[in-house]
Amino acid sequence: MTRVIAFGEALIDMLARPGDDGQRTFLEQAGGAPANVAVGVAKLGGQACFMGQVGKDMFGDMLVRTMADYGVDTHALHQTAAGMTALAFVSLDADGERSFAFYRDGSADLLYRIEHVPDGLFDTPAIFHCCSNTLTDPEIADTTLALMQQARDAGCLVSFDVNYRHNLWPKTATPADTIADAMALAHIVKLSREELEALYGDEQTTVTRLLDDGAQLVLVTDGGNPLNVYWPGGATDIAPVPADMIDSTAAGDAFVAGLLHRLAEQGITRETLTGWIANKAQLEKDLQFACRCGAVAVSRYGAFDALPTADDL
Repeated sequence: MTRVIAFGEALIDMLARPGDDGQRTFLEQAGGAPANVAVGVAKLGGQACFMGQVGKDMFGDMLVRTMADYGVDTHALHQTAAGMTALAFVSLDADGERSFAFYRDGSADLLYRIEHVPDGLFDTPAIFHCCSNTLTDPEIADTTLALMQQARDAGCLVSFDVNYRHNLWPKTATPADTIADAMALAHIVKLSREELEALYGDEQTTVTRLLDDGAQLVLVTDGGNPLNVYWPGGATDIAPVPADMIDSTAAGDAFVAGLLHRLAEQGITRETLTGWIANKAQLEKDLQFACRCGAVAVSRYGAFDALPTADDL
């Protein structure tokens, strides 16, 4: 089985819970999109490694301990006293859709640098995954792009989930351009329809550009609507999986974890990815598996806790 290495932010989701007296309380939940993917792969029985940085504080200790408890390899997860662990306050509307307020200015995850990468991490080709939340500041963006290139040079299959959070970006930033630079380094790109339209507008134009830039598989998710799947010379739709949604927090991460686990389980590499895509029956089966992972996640509260196991599926 191939190892999945997820790079990026591990943080604490403070999930709002309304009280009978009208006052909110906040429940501490481990989270962060790449951390969710690593835990999701591990919970499905895969080999997952998380690479990133948290603070030397109570929240950082909790994240290291919790990921290890789920079976994630944390030897590439650093703790630093130079920054605090990031926090995300999460509120849900009546339909279970979430909104975020981030406390992340100068946080530990933004201080990760190339020199923190453990020796030999890429000696064995793996699946490398990251998202756009480590592109929001220039230095961590440079680190992310360099890691994606380093993974490619080492023969890894590179996955990128846009996971766009507009309120993490400075007002003077140009997220569409920076995210495009990262997508151009990925073999697999996942976007939600909402973020695609917010960043780039037209789906077909965006997908064509991504495929021209070298992406082998582009996935456009749309909640409970069909999943749009594109590859050079072809496209298909995957029917949605019915779900009773109460919390959408980790839905996309559960989907990504499910897909990467299936690829890792079959030993799919960047050299064999096109052959896997060409086998349409296998492609659709594995994407349906990923959609089922997302459906389980939205039926539960939280992030790590909401991610499914094989028995849940």
